[in-house]
Amino acid sequence: MNRVIEGAPVRHLTDGWTGTVAETPSPLANHAWVNRDSSADPYPEMVLLEDLEAAD
Repeated sequence: MNRVIEGAPVRHLTDGWTGTVAETPSPLANHAWVNRDSSADPYPEMVLLEDLEAAD
C-alpha cells in the first residue's frame, strides 16, 4: 500500500490483524497510525505502509 486515507479499514499483511487508519502524518511518510480492532489500547500504533493492505 503506498497511500492510505484517514478512517480507511486496513489489514496487516504479516500478522493478519485489522484496524482503522487513525492518522497519516504526511503524503511522503512511509507509515500510518493505525487503531487495531482487537486492541483496548486508546492510542494508535505506527505501522509501515508496506505492511498494510486495504480491508474492504
